[in-house]
Amino acid sequence: MRYILATAFILQASLCLADENGMGNFIAPGRVDRMFAKRAPIDYGTYQVDCQGSESACDNACYYIRCQAANDPDANKLVFIGPRGNNGEDDRNRVESGCNVNNPSSASVCTNFPFSQKFSNPTATDWNCDEWPPALHQQPQPFGVRPYANSLRCMPGGENSSLGAKLRNFINDQGGPYAGRPSGVMNRDDFFRVDFLANIGTADQNKVKFCLGPTPNCGSDGMQFGMTAKPVGGGKISSYYNVAGDDNRYALQNTVYADLYQCGVEFERNGDNDFNNVILSDWANNEVQTTTSCFIGANGGTCTLQGLPNDLQITRTGALGSTIQFEYAPGQANANVNNFAWDSLTSGNGRGPWTDPDTDPNRQPLRYCKVVPGSAANTEDTKCWFPCYKNQDGK
Repeated sequence: MRYILATAFILQASLCLADENGMGNFIAPGRVDRMFAKRAPIDYGTYQVDCQGSESACDNACYYIRCQAANDPDANKLVFIGPRGNNGEDDRNRVESGCNVNNPSSASVCTNFPFSQKFSNPTATDWNCDEWPPALHQQPQPFGVRPYANSLRCMPGGENSSLGAKLRNFINDQGGPYAGRPSGVMNRDDFFRVDFLANIGTADQNKVKFCLGPTPNCGSDGMQFGMTAKPVGGGKISSYYNVAGDDNRYALQNTVYADLYQCGVEFERNGDNDFNNVILSDWANNEVQTTTSCFIGANGGTCTLQGLPNDLQITRTGALGSTIQFEYAPGQANANVNNFAWDSLTSGNGRGPWTDPDTDPNRQPLRYCKVVPGSAANTEDTKCWFPCYKNQDGK
């Protein structure tokens, strides 16, 4: 028996040496699985996706296939990583796409300010990030070597998970029948193509802009974005954003606009009318204010704070303790990418200035602003964070 095993390994080694000269299809010995020829990948045909209930995720996929990587003939091809995420390859793909970060903790870009404020429904609290190509597809690592950045989109969790479930059902040969698909569960390296157009009529047409028509309108809808830089290996998004300059960076896709940043404003309200000790912080976390105080004598009255690339307007709605309204690049909605409006009670999906300390029983992490009683009687301290660009026009 020992003689037979020894002879088998010697024969295997000789065949592997022959393979180096183009004479075989074996891999060098060392593991039992290397004693056999590598399994040829199986083509599982084309999956015609029904996008009903998965509209936002389908739209994201259509943007990548028909706009972002339109010149790639394999833009609609998915090569399976293997079952059970292949030892975390799916999670690594999510990080390298920019959808997820591991610092300071595991989180989605769509649950972090300023991106959830600007690239999402700004007041949604249950939206998450979808990436295409999806995490189940084999992709070049790391992020910087990919010929096309993943297309990212924030969306309701149900629409995101719905498309993921449909893809997994196709991979696992469940929920069919699937016309033209070979039977059986897919394995690593097996592949298929996706077709989002054949059944697009079942979807809400208002949510699948990039899937419609023979030639798509690839103009930005303000929701398609991608990662432009990832200085830290596991990805990083701080709160306050980019405070150390090594956070992930993101920008709208297919636009002239540059990376999105975060700006800040804080002041003390003294009584009903006086807004004092104003501090503005720009995209690089520098204090840049030229307006240090203002007087607003009536409800509905405004004050313009200057120092950032665009003006920041605050509006009084009532006496001390009432809501304060804000608008950056005021009056320029749909005309200036910097335009953003909120109030002192607005909540979203992120970590605002009232996130820390976690020992504060009154903290409101999802609020855009932190509003607390001031150190003196009849005063109130306000601090807000909001999305902004480096330049006045966002370019």
